[in-house]
Amino acid sequence: MKSLLGKLGVILIGLLIFVIGCQKTVLRNESTKGADWKLYRSTESYLGYYDTQSITRPSQNIVRFWVRFNWTEKGVLSRVGKFGGKYENLSHSIDLREINCVEETVRSLSTISYDNKGGVIYSSSSPSNWGLIPASMGESLYKAVCK
Repeated sequence: MKSLLGKLGVILIGLLIFVIGCQKTVLRNESTKGADWKLYRSTESYLGYYDTQSITRPSQNIVRFWVRFNWTEKGVLSRVGKFGGKYENLSHSIDLREINCVEETVRSLSTISYDNKGGVIYSSSSPSNWGLIPASMGESLYKAVCK
């Protein structure tokens, strides 16, 4: 009887892991479904886009939207140097961001980095602390989403 219960436990845990994995895939695909990516910054390390279709206002001063970074070869090398070899095949990252338009601060709500085959390299849904809008985000993006 113990053996049967042990096998059932392993099957249930496997099923749970499978279901959670499927939910993450659906969430990842739904988060950018119907996206209208508009370029806001181009550097040697990445091309930065924001999704004009995802802009929402969860409160009066807060704007929420998705950003995407398509990494260049130089950007990938920088990420590998900073975070290790698992970033060797980095393709792009997608972040859910919020800007407080009155205080001119920004934070990331979640981020996912993908390899060139669509696999997830890194994923976090822990919101960052609010910080001043960096120059790399650009005044044009701030003006576009806070209008």
